[in-house]
Amino acid sequence: MNSKKFILEAEKAGLEASEIVVTKSSSLSFELFHGELNSYTVSTSSKILARGIYNGKLGSTSTEKDDATTYDFLINEIKEHATYSEKEEAPIIFKGSKKYHKKNVFSQELEEWKTEDKIALLHKIEDKLKGMDPRITEVEVAYKDVVSDESFYNSYGLALKNKSNYFYIYASVVVKDGDDVKSNGDIFLSSKPREFNLDEFTQKVVDSTVSLLNGKPIKNKKYKAVFNQDVVSSLLGALLSGLSAEEVQKQSSLFVGKLNQEVLSKKISIDEKPLTKNCFFTYFDDEGVASQNKKLFSRGKLLTYLYNLETAAKDGVESTGNGSRAGGKMGISFSNIVLKPGKLNEEQLFEKVKNGVYITEINGLHAGLDPRSGDFSLQASGYFVTDGKKAGPLTLITVSGNLVKLFNDVIAVGNNSKLTLSSIDTPSIAFKNVGVSS
Repeated sequence: MNSKKFILEAEKAGLEASEIVVTKSSSLSFELFHGELNSYTVSTSSKILARGIYNGKLGSTSTEKDDATTYDFLINEIKEHATYSEKEEAPIIFKGSKKYHKKNVFSQELEEWKTEDKIALLHKIEDKLKGMDPRITEVEVAYKDVVSDESFYNSYGLALKNKSNYFYIYASVVVKDGDDVKSNGDIFLSSKPREFNLDEFTQKVVDSTVSLLNGKPIKNKKYKAVFNQDVVSSLLGALLSGLSAEEVQKQSSLFVGKLNQEVLSKKISIDEKPLTKNCFFTYFDDEGVASQNKKLFSRGKLLTYLYNLETAAKDGVESTGNGSRAGGKMGISFSNIVLKPGKLNEEQLFEKVKNGVYITEINGLHAGLDPRSGDFSLQASGYFVTDGKKAGPLTLITVSGNLVKLFNDVIAVGNNSKLTLSSIDTPSIAFKNVGVSS
């Protein structure tokens, strides 16, 4: 697709302003099972997204087709969409920010990593895991890498490009002790293959699974609890969805009317840092607005909602650079969330809890959480904390509470920050009064 030609054709067809985004992505994935390649997939995809203003209304469309007919198709679809649009808001095609913070985050090291070496590494991981404990009955190892390339152009001369890549390795084992069977795994995420440590990764996979064997039930009541990074990340992502200005304007957010108020524990400070040089880096959002690092919560005080252009216009403020396409609609999202770490390691968090639980996994977040009230009830797994130490495993449990209350009832924040696949960088946290039932 020649983006400049599209802009010219759109102008000839009577569009007052236009915008085109071309996204291309490719991925390689494979997994091993019983020493053999169980699957091997190479995929590529491309998509063209276009918007334009016609007779004072905004129209949008998309296609995966790219040939001589695509220009007319996109323009006609924009016109039709705009003609039947019932939106009252003034249409916006963004002219551009004053400054963009471009960085090269594309990993040449990953690009040059040979496929045969990736497969060989998975065999090493599988072989090592098999020999680490006699109770291991099954091993699964998988690899995936992704390359994303985006180009953004509009009729005001705005031209933006971003290219990134990353990979992750997933490994899981099944262990059996008598009639008790448990499975667990871990993910390593990076854009730099040299950062992967075989011994550390496999040891963590085995230890985290074997330690779940022979779990015991727990008395149903409220406990002090330590949540590990993955659990905190999942709950934090749900909490921060309430910062969407769209949800606030619809009166469906947990944070309606809470701006510049202390709504979380003073121990909680959260930033959005999309300009961090990692695999989630982005210097512009889906509307072409420059991304910016910003404080969301400072010592529990809510400092900003997250805006796209439309919601910003409604509130008479500037976009925060959080515009995000969701199907044919422009929504709001975040990238590179960082919860400020504390000073205590995880063992010291256990000492703070003294007697309680350590939660390492939760499931059913979409079904078990009410985004309007923040109430949650989720299946979970984890361990007892006894006399300030991590103790034996729990049987399958349910944890319950309220998101806002949970992030107010903070005992201490850990120093063991971890970046998860949801682009949230967070440490473990010790909480008061978490409902736990068997």
